Amino acid sequence: MRYLSFLLFFLLSFNSVTAQVYEASEMYIHFFSPAPIADIEAVSNAATAKLNEEKKEVEIMINISSFKFKKALMQTHFNEKYIESSRYPKASFKGKYKETLDLDKDGVYVLNLEGHFNIHGVERAKTVPCTITVKSGKIIFETKFKILSEDYKIKAPDIIYRKVGQEVTIDANGILLKN
Repeated sequence: MRYLSFLLFFLLSFNSVTAQVYEASEMYIHFFSPAPIADIEAVSNAATAKLNEEKKEVEIMINISSFKFKKALMQTHFNEKYIESSRYPKASFKGKYKETLDLDKDGVYVLNLEGHFNIHGVERAKTVPCTITVKSGKIIFETKFKILSEDYKIKAPDIIYRKVGQEVTIDANGILLKN
């Protein structure tokens, strides 16, 4: 009987210990690519992010069609001709970090997320720098990195014999909440 009580106590204790998972359900993502006639720029507040502190993993996902442009025609061309959002509706990043992170303690933590970025049906290894700022219980996630459109088979338009929008700068931020 004592063995059964110990086993029951152990199982209940084990189930109450869960991974520290933090999520951002309205993460902001902005991308920018300079071009001679009109810069290519869009924003979205529809990305989601998940940070698993125990596994040292980060996941970010966004629906491509959630990006908003200043000009409707640019948004249409982006979705239909270049990124093909009906065929490739999501972009994502999934990576791991090695650095020590204590989300219960105020501080600034710089992480190097090693993982895979997936867009336009192409997945490539990518290291993404990330800053986590913890202040008064608030956890802010920020990142900024660049990709080349040709690496993801995204055809950039030719204007006056020059490819447009080859290098794309992506920055993102959001507030992570304990799940």
